[in-house]
Amino acid sequence: MKHIYLILAAVFTSCCLSLTANAQPRAVGLRIGATGLEASYQHSINRNFIEAEAGMDFGYGGAGFKVSASYNFIFARPAWSDRGSWAMYAGPGLAIGYVSDRTTYTFWEEGSSRRYPIKIHPADHGFMMALSGQVGLEYTFWFPLQLSVDIRPYFGFHVNDGFYDYTSKVGFYNYGMMGFIPTLSVRYRF
Repeated sequence: MKHIYLILAAVFTSCCLSLTANAQPRAVGLRIGATGLEASYQHSINRNFIEAEAGMDFGYGGAGFKVSASYNFIFARPAWSDRGSWAMYAGPGLAIGYVSDRTTYTFWEEGSSRRYPIKIHPADHGFMMALSGQVGLEYTFWFPLQLSVDIRPYFGFHVNDGFYDYTSKVGFYNYGMMGFIPTLSVRYRF
């Protein structure tokens, strides 16, 4: 019976050691910027990493919720410091959410002798789906802290919920261009 316990302990220990040796670095934290406040998760795959966020989107006139993920390629690791590591990265991604965006409506109003369009730009909530492109620079300290600055514009569509004219409308996701404003991420790396 002792031999069986010793064999099981040896197998368990070797499995744990092999899993630990193959474990990929991960990081969790916050991404804060003009477009919102998000919980962020990074998982390294070989030299590159997957980044996923979920959180509040500030929107064009009201808060919403957005989930996004991107696959980032590390294209440079400059040796600017001997105490930590730098990485420059870029990659494509996807995002979905229920957010607020600027929507353009055209109404026809009777004039004195003709009809003419009136355009208004209210903030309207609705479903959003977009492709994104991310470019950034990150620094990982010698202790488990990672800071990064990136831009991530969204190119997609927004379907409003029809509040202003009681019909739904599909349009370009205008607020996604706010992703060109740099965003700061602070993560705990483990």
